[in-house]
Amino acid sequence: MALSEITTPAPPVAPTATPVPGGQPLRRMSFGLLMVYVAMLAVNSGGNGILLPNIVAGIDEAGKVGNLAFVTTVAFIANIFAQPLAGAFSDATRSRFGRRTPWMVGGALLTSGFLLGLPLAQSVLAVALVWLVVQVGVNTLQAAATAIVPDRYPAARRGGVSAMIGVGITIGNAVGVVVAGGTATQGMLPYVVLSALAVVVVGVFVVVNRDEPSAHLPRERTGAREFLRGFWVSPRQHPDFAWAFASRFLMVIGFYGAQTYGLYILRDYIGLSDAESNSFAATMGVVLLVGVLLSAIGSGWLSDKVGRRKPFIVWSSVVMSVALAIPLAVPTTTGVLAYAFLLGLGFGVYISIDLALMTEVLPARLQGGSSAGRDLAILGLATTLPQALSPSIAAALVTLTGGYPALFVSGIVFVMLGAALVRPIKAVR
Repeated sequence: MALSEITTPAPPVAPTATPVPGGQPLRRMSFGLLMVYVAMLAVNSGGNGILLPNIVAGIDEAGKVGNLAFVTTVAFIANIFAQPLAGAFSDATRSRFGRRTPWMVGGALLTSGFLLGLPLAQSVLAVALVWLVVQVGVNTLQAAATAIVPDRYPAARRGGVSAMIGVGITIGNAVGVVVAGGTATQGMLPYVVLSALAVVVVGVFVVVNRDEPSAHLPRERTGAREFLRGFWVSPRQHPDFAWAFASRFLMVIGFYGAQTYGLYILRDYIGLSDAESNSFAATMGVVLLVGVLLSAIGSGWLSDKVGRRKPFIVWSSVVMSVALAIPLAVPTTTGVLAYAFLLGLGFGVYISIDLALMTEVLPARLQGGSSAGRDLAILGLATTLPQALSPSIAAALVTLTGGYPALFVSGIVFVMLGAALVRPIKAVR
């Protein structure tokens, strides 16, 4: 279909679905979104943290750092285009299944199908291309799932669902590392488990939490120029949106810099063997999860209660900075476990608040339009872009400094800068 034939909603169109009333339907949907994020992040954390590093090292041990950076940077292409386009297309979708469901299901199927093909790749280039398609699927699924928050939740309830999503992200990170690390030597098993998880969870979600039909909504045909122009959000007109984007970008790049090379850090910095590092990475994932669970849900509820977001973001950055300093002073397995726990505590606070903050600075909300899927996906680039760029930045730092400590130092700098950039946001306290 040509871009000139793409339909998009007219600016005054109201959101597709009315907010879900309080009570059981809202709690059920929040739990469902938690599980969707578990499935997405399990694929990403298991792939980025365990499966890809093992595959790349198996192809070329000597060039593993640079090759891993190449593989994940190729996925950068998907992160730039897939999520914003999927968000915009889901805004424009008119079907009896609603706007978001077709894209969630399609994204899950694409993710699962190509993840099963990942271990069959026999070269670094082939691995990069297969992982690229996996990331297209993940980004498509994420764009549609994230847009459900402004679609269905009133602003006063978004701290709670943001906390649930934050818990889902962290559980997913742990599940992916535990599954991939615990079964890394068992052939196709980790790929089958993670693929099945994505398909089953998304399938159950769209059946239990049915989207409102959108076939009756008005349409407006637009040309390619107008369609592409919708992806530009002027920092001058919407400074809060720009500050939120920049803050998340820096916070995420600070968090994921060392996480991306976690397996190699355990092997080359801490001194564990390949088998020990796979197993210990799973333990770290569990410890990180415990830290997040202790802080995430309570932080989201408290943020809604006091009506403030920014102090929680600042506090989380301080805790994460302390965590990132621990491996520098104590480069042992004990130090790494302490790092994982404190990082989880800080990240739990951050991830439980940040999505709520993001939904409150959307241009769609300020203008009364109906482009939440597109706008949240643009903000989502502040997460996916630094995740894609982190390996290349980290590889450059390791090469230039000759070791992994630079990753922890740069992480501290990035998360503190990210916290500083929430201060100019005026629409959120």
